[in-house]
Amino acid sequence: MPNKLDELRSEQRISGKDAIFVCYPSQDGSRKEEKHTCNAEDISQGGIKIVTRRPLPLGCILPIEIQIQDKSIHFSFDGEVKWCLEIDEAPTYFAGIKLVKLDGKSYQQWRNFVES
Repeated sequence: MPNKLDELRSEQRISGKDAIFVCYPSQDGSRKEEKHTCNAEDISQGGIKIVTRRPLPLGCILPIEIQIQDKSIHFSFDGEVKWCLEIDEAPTYFAGIKLVKLDGKSYQQWRNFVES
């Protein structure tokens, strides 16, 4: 049975647990070029929900890379942090990322992946 949050979503979501990894640059204010890897909790045509060990600043635009583990699929796009919630004391965070700056061909490939 869908919960109230599911009823508010405008797009279908699919589970992404352990299926994809999202890399984004360090947001600690340093000039480091390091990337952090995290798992996606779910994905939709318009965005992803990620699980991360670091909080992400709301409204920040990040270059995102997604590699699908069991397939040779790779996506690169910019994503806007729409929300970020601490879920435990580890610390672990859930963050909602809206896809932005995704060209037409890449967006169609993303849609095909999400719908498959």
